Amino acid sequence: MLDKTRSFFRAIFIVINLCVILLYLFVCLVPFINTGKYWFFALPGLAFPLLFFVLCGFIIFWIIFKSKWSWISLVVMLIGFQQIQAVFAFHLPGKFSSERSANTLRILHWNVRSWDNFPDSKGSEKGYLPDMMHLLKQRNADVLCFEEYADIKNVRDSNSVTSTIMKIGYPHYLFAETKPDEDKFARGVVIFSKYPIVQSDTFNYGENTQAEHLIYIDIKRGEKTFRIFTTHLQSVRFGYSDYESLQRLKHARDPGYHDSRTIVSKLKTAYDYRYRQAQLVKEKMAESPYPAVITGDFNDVPNSNTYFVIKGNLQDAFLKKGFFIGRTFRFISPTLRIDYILADKSFKINQFEVIHVPYSDHYPIEADLQW
Repeated sequence: MLDKTRSFFRAIFIVINLCVILLYLFVCLVPFINTGKYWFFALPGLAFPLLFFVLCGFIIFWIIFKSKWSWISLVVMLIGFQQIQAVFAFHLPGKFSSERSANTLRILHWNVRSWDNFPDSKGSEKGYLPDMMHLLKQRNADVLCFEEYADIKNVRDSNSVTSTIMKIGYPHYLFAETKPDEDKFARGVVIFSKYPIVQSDTFNYGENTQAEHLIYIDIKRGEKTFRIFTTHLQSVRFGYSDYESLQRLKHARDPGYHDSRTIVSKLKTAYDYRYRQAQLVKEKMAESPYPAVITGDFNDVPNSNTYFVIKGNLQDAFLKKGFFIGRTFRFISPTLRIDYILADKSFKINQFEVIHVPYSDHYPIEADLQW
């Protein structure tokens, strides 16, 4: 009887182990697959850190029981080494120094979520805006890249966010309005610079998307010219009801077929758009005659086709100087790193930090790039 019970539970563990292996292998294929078309391959990537740790648990479990399944799980894990390298940064956490080396470009990237109640032209409630401005002044970056940027259209107004940022040391900027409308507010992506912009351009991803433009500026430091890109790729566009649904699914409380179907449908649409947007980003970056840096809210994890297509041969500042997973999105899951600073290999990455402040749904990230 005891032997039958052991065999039964062993079979259950093997089945679960096989399911984890299958999902893990799906993620390993993502860099080589059109996830715009075969979007379901990308879904396990959202939980890759969990799959990794579960697989580690199985390896330890099978080693204890001296089973060949430990070797099978270990080989599968090693097959996914490219994915492991993209997700985990193997550096001890350190303090970001305000001091910087010579020939260094300090870049701060942030999805500011419309400054979380930015002031209108009548001086209404400012929300976190004063705290966010204080942080920007304190961090003293050379270049600021913002997504979900919002401001009143009259930048000369005393309540203008743009004029405030210019006053704290960033007189040069490029703004691309996502969807021009008739009201007094402008929303989009923007790059601010302490240094003069010698050239710039904007690229629209097309109609009917929830993405913000791809933009770049060329700045000159001494004899060197650099091209800085920023963008905000297709969002899943979860609303409050979707976050409520995710919480119910997460805690197995009345998950509901309709909730699941709506969430999956939005994920599918986003993967399709992002696949095509990533191709455009790759194309425009390849055209740069100068060492390039791209920052962005890619709305996708490091396991994704989106990430691998855009990264190419660039350096991921987090992987060079960050620690562990580097979460940048504050909600849903503690494993979501969807904001990036990627730099040409001619740069040396000296520092990187995820700045944990509660002012937006995203954390700002900052890096020192030395040439």
